[in-house]
Amino acid sequence: MARAGSVSRASVILNVAQPALSRQLMKLEEELGVSLFVRHGRGVRLTRAGSSLLEHANAVLRQVDQISELVRAPETSFAGHVVLGVPPAAGLIIAPVVVEILRERWPHASLHVREGISSSLEEWLLDRRLDLAILYNPPPLDGIVLTPILHERMVAAGPITESQMSARTINWRDLSGLPLILPSLPHSNRRLIEQAAIQRGARLDVVFEVDSVTMTKAMIKRGLGWTILAHAAVAGEAERGELQVRVIDRPPLISTVSIGIPTETQSTPLAHELFDVVRGVIVERVAAGAWYGAKVVDDYVR
Repeated sequence: MARAGSVSRASVILNVAQPALSRQLMKLEEELGVSLFVRHGRGVRLTRAGSSLLEHANAVLRQVDQISELVRAPETSFAGHVVLGVPPAAGLIIAPVVVEILRERWPHASLHVREGISSSLEEWLLDRRLDLAILYNPPPLDGIVLTPILHERMVAAGPITESQMSARTINWRDLSGLPLILPSLPHSNRRLIEQAAIQRGARLDVVFEVDSVTMTKAMIKRGLGWTILAHAAVAGEAERGELQVRVIDRPPLISTVSIGIPTETQSTPLAHELFDVVRGVIVERVAAGAWYGAKVVDDYVR
């Protein structure tokens, strides 16, 4: 009904009488104690509760499909469906390589890649809408195993100005004097920056709160302020001369990238293989210099 947009069209698609379908919907809403649809002149649309139910129902159906695929698949192959969550900058670096490797090694498996900021990825992991996620500076998460993979230095990125182009580093005192464009809380970068500023006794001047990295960089290019990001997120623009980058120093600001995976998912064969692939790709990308300014956590240097 959600996809059909009306009860009448849904009854035709399902080959179920419209009154019977309406009764089943009312019964379901009574059992759940919420309204799943809003009725209007042109049909129906999902409520927030209805959208949540649909997403969870689809996840259950995917798990059912995965069971049948695993049973039918050859013993030497992995089958099923896994969902990988990636932040925008890290996703561009690793996701294409991960998808390519999975397609080659496990043609019977399917992979869904979801992009989001770390706070959204954390929420999706906790709701079990992701099997694995790349997270920036995650807090302890109940039921989620977090494995630190790499560290990277944070930088201040700002508009091009001739008087400032010679500087390569910036300290916290000078950082306090800049108009900053930062993501809103509870974004992981904002948490890290705020905690570091308090520890250094720095008072930050946040003029805009923008959660999109792409939009933040566009605003910087127009001279609207500075931001604080991982070096890899702005390395391309810096090389093209579209903005300037200064490494935060005295003391440096270090971001940690971790892989998060639900405890119960960790033991499933396909999720375990996905973890190994993602970890291996991250290590390889850092070694190749594709993840600018990053250093692999010593435990995973091979």
